[in-house]
Amino acid sequence: MRFRAMVLAIACAVSVVSPGRASPTTTAYDHLRAIVARSVAPEYRRAGSPGMARVAAYAAGRFAAAHYRVVRFDFPFRRYVVDYARKHAPGIVRLPDFTTFKAESAFDLDRTTPQTGISCVVKKVADVGPGDCGFIPFGNASPEWKNSPFVDYPTQLDQIIAAHGAAAIVQGDTKRNLVFALRARRPLPTLVVVAHPDELIGRMVRLRAMGRYVTAIGHDTVAIRRPPPGSSSYVMLLAHGDGWFQASADNGSGAAAVLRAAELLAAAPPNAGVIAAVTDAEEIGLIGADRLAAAFEKGFVVGDGGPKIHSADINAIVNLDACSARASDVQGAVFGVARQDAPVFSWRAMVSSESPITGPFLARFAARRVFGAPVSAAVFKPVAAASLSGRQRTDVAPFEERGIPFVWPVAGYPEYHTDGDTLAAVDPVDLENVAEAAAELAGDLGMIALPRVPEPLR
Repeated sequence: MRFRAMVLAIACAVSVVSPGRASPTTTAYDHLRAIVARSVAPEYRRAGSPGMARVAAYAAGRFAAAHYRVVRFDFPFRRYVVDYARKHAPGIVRLPDFTTFKAESAFDLDRTTPQTGISCVVKKVADVGPGDCGFIPFGNASPEWKNSPFVDYPTQLDQIIAAHGAAAIVQGDTKRNLVFALRARRPLPTLVVVAHPDELIGRMVRLRAMGRYVTAIGHDTVAIRRPPPGSSSYVMLLAHGDGWFQASADNGSGAAAVLRAAELLAAAPPNAGVIAAVTDAEEIGLIGADRLAAAFEKGFVVGDGGPKIHSADINAIVNLDACSARASDVQGAVFGVARQDAPVFSWRAMVSSESPITGPFLARFAARRVFGAPVSAAVFKPVAAASLSGRQRTDVAPFEERGIPFVWPVAGYPEYHTDGDTLAAVDPVDLENVAEAAAELAGDLGMIALPRVPEPLR
């Protein structure tokens, strides 16, 4: 997911989790802390990682405790694993003074370095020759929200390759000392390095970036509460659980809000069935969501002896992806004076389908003091989908493509996709408000028969 407004066939293993005992009431932020605690460095909870498996198990347990029917929807897929073993971990050292810099490997490297690394002279991309390393500035590569939404690092990587360069060094966030996730998808060893240009350009360095592709197991966790007698429709709460680092805002906040909203709906069931899903592998191409949407298209098997659930049964979706994040570039100054965040301010868009869903969405969230700029999905998509061939850059995309109406509150924040996306990036009060608004909106949508979104607007 990113915010910058005007911003094969594969078999799946399914298992069912039995209901557990109800647990004491928790807040959305309690869920977020539990998710982050299971996201252990250096892999955190990247798609298909052990950390993501722990988060999926946590979600399944909490759904079951709220008396949902839980289906563990697992699937194999291919993922890139950075090698963090001793003497293999990503790193860079300047020669001959042996100064080191904070560094992280890019992902999806089609060529890596040997264990001993490679040596090269660092140059501006336009000056790279055979055997040199190209330096790509922060503003041309970072997903930080105030940079161009169409950053041109792929073009610059291609220029380095064309010049027979040895590797690429992408500048990290020197202001905040942060590295960020970057998918290279090219035969070029690439590091994200926190360094100023004058510290590296024109200097000899030795760098290492190792990793490999593996077959992993993704973990979608799906919770079902059947509709009451007389109803056959469902409302879906949707969030991805995977993330690049601690990923508190993107998307620990969304997964936590889905868990909390599902608990609230269990206590006050709406006039519709509820589907709550925490998916895997969103960050590398919406893989878990695509598998899940295909399963609903075919007929999702709940395993309780009841009928299959089809896409046509889903009335609407509340998509919670990066739904709550502090605008730290503004709130930092406010907090320093008032010792609390400004109650309203956030870089947030309120994205919704072109359907009658927009009114209830904005009203319910505003009532919980969750504000943002209303943006239609058709307008937001060209900004949000630069790297996904015209699709929304969030898990609701395959459901939107089937015409299902959706809403999506999405926040922009400077720590997006960086190792600074820690618990401090999320305001507990705002997160709880998002979860409560999502549950209340789901209740509303259980009483409104929404038409499918016309195909030209999907």
